[in-house]
Amino acid sequence: MARASKRDEIVAAAVRVLAREGAAGLTAAGLAREAGVSKANVFHHFETLNAVVLAAFEVFLLGMDTMAPEPGTGLRDWLLALGAETIAQMDEDPALAGAYFAFAARAQADPDLRERLAQLAQTVEDHFVASLEMLAPDDFTATERRDLAALILMTGDGLAMHRQLFPERGESQAAGWRAFVDSIVPKGQ
Repeated sequence: MARASKRDEIVAAAVRVLAREGAAGLTAAGLAREAGVSKANVFHHFETLNAVVLAAFEVFLLGMDTMAPEPGTGLRDWLLALGAETIAQMDEDPALAGAYFAFAARAQADPDLRERLAQLAQTVEDHFVASLEMLAPDDFTATERRDLAALILMTGDGLAMHRQLFPERGESQAAGWRAFVDSIVPKGQ
């Protein structure tokens, strides 16, 4: 098994610190200690702490298998898998889930980070547009694909938030995601 790079180790450490201590707990010294590197090493790999946080968020979102569906996958199957993977990530890695929300809180108070988060959200929407184009090329206009991609992102964020805050409501969350999918691609289509 290949060893993780220092950069990857720093990102993983940032996820743990954000989950455990929140946005205010992410300091250069604390991150370096958690990653087992020097502060100089942190800043060798990242220009700022915000860049570390953004990298952690990219790992969370862009690392999802469903971000790149296989050709031939049905639109309904892809959307259901996207919801299932979101739920699974929240359940399997509570630290990552906590980091996700700490990152959003940090971005709210930091205009530069908020702008970079907006760029990442646009990247995710672009992935969704490309997936919609590949999986259902004749079902939506370009404008409808763009609007649907934004809706998928917002609904997925809501699913993630509810799963993090109310894990005991798992059945209703999964049912809600299926209803969302049904509104786009009814059963049997």
